[in-house]
Amino acid sequence: MIKTASLPLEGKAIRFAPGREQEPAAWFWRVWTEGNEIYALTRNSGGIAKLSVHSSGQIHYRLGPKHKQNLAPIMQFASSPWLHAFEIRFLMSEGAGVPPKQRESLKNKSAYLIPVPAGKFLVVNLIVGAAGTSLNSPLPSQFSGANVLWRAGLPDRRLAVLIARMLELDDENRNKIEYYRKELKPVVTFSSTPREPYVELHHLHWSPGGNAVLVVPMGHEAFRSEQELMAPTATERRRNFRYQSPHAVAEIIAPNGLRVAVLELDEVNQEIEVAKNQPSTHELGILKMRLEASNLIEGSKFIAAPCRLVCVPSIAEASPRDWTYTVYPRFDGFTLSAEVMQMSTSVRNKNFTTPLSQLGDREELVIRIPSETLKILATMAAPATSANVFGHFHLRDIR
Repeated sequence: MIKTASLPLEGKAIRFAPGREQEPAAWFWRVWTEGNEIYALTRNSGGIAKLSVHSSGQIHYRLGPKHKQNLAPIMQFASSPWLHAFEIRFLMSEGAGVPPKQRESLKNKSAYLIPVPAGKFLVVNLIVGAAGTSLNSPLPSQFSGANVLWRAGLPDRRLAVLIARMLELDDENRNKIEYYRKELKPVVTFSSTPREPYVELHHLHWSPGGNAVLVVPMGHEAFRSEQELMAPTATERRRNFRYQSPHAVAEIIAPNGLRVAVLELDEVNQEIEVAKNQPSTHELGILKMRLEASNLIEGSKFIAAPCRLVCVPSIAEASPRDWTYTVYPRFDGFTLSAEVMQMSTSVRNKNFTTPLSQLGDREELVIRIPSETLKILATMAAPATSANVFGHFHLRDIR
């Protein structure tokens, strides 16, 4: 059930979203407390995104169960008992999509829709009062006139408050929308066109005001389908790109500080043949893992900290600025698994001083390695193992 935001909700979790024409204009956010911790959760194109504000003052952002990013700690307002945790700024614009089936997703839960008039944008801030802060304590001066959406007392006597303001869409924020939708213009490629496609961009950054999350609903420019591909014409030639990747090594360290495995990625130097509008997969070397079984205790399970495998490839001697695989190791007491997450990039001539002769100015070569999430396993009985690495290549016109 969707309600119109009015009085503050006390204590229990709140769900809210900006609204246009009586419908949510972005994914719902949910804010709640557990003990002395405060959480905010939403969806985005990458899955479930979650902000956590800890009693220590540390703030984390997680995308899915594995990708964690440390944000700036909670920030004290000058001459005030209040501290600022984060800001969520919703930047809607003409032609942006709307998230599908938001009402259905609520089931029997309540949510608050905050109508946003044209020419304005919604800003929501989470602030926390020091221990002993009363419900009647005035808000920080910079938030005068803000509406309180939600508040909750924490067991340690602090007060969590969610406030909302409706601000005029100024040139600074118009320029941000223009940049994300028309200049940066990230594109999500679906295997088939969704019935109700929706892409929402989240940009986390820190400013003098503290942590901020920009939420930018995107339009049709942000998605495409592989079903849109057209078969190459008879005169379309196939292209060859020289793919090179250096030898790379990473260590897996157990929680006790001991090295329990070494990952090794072979050097690669080969030709990759691609045809325009015809995605293809190519084998790109071998990933090896070798356990140091003497540092493992059979039957003793653990999850190791993610490690980084730095391996910057080049395509026709053009390289991305960074290419670091994140590896998530886990030991079940007998088998050590290492999950290697995908990296992707788009090779375009405008990004290089010397254009690639194989690439037109209105073309891009999209690369994803590994082509699917790669999981490699080794056991104490068979401590050395290897897995083939495959890459996905897609030559297409820039949309």
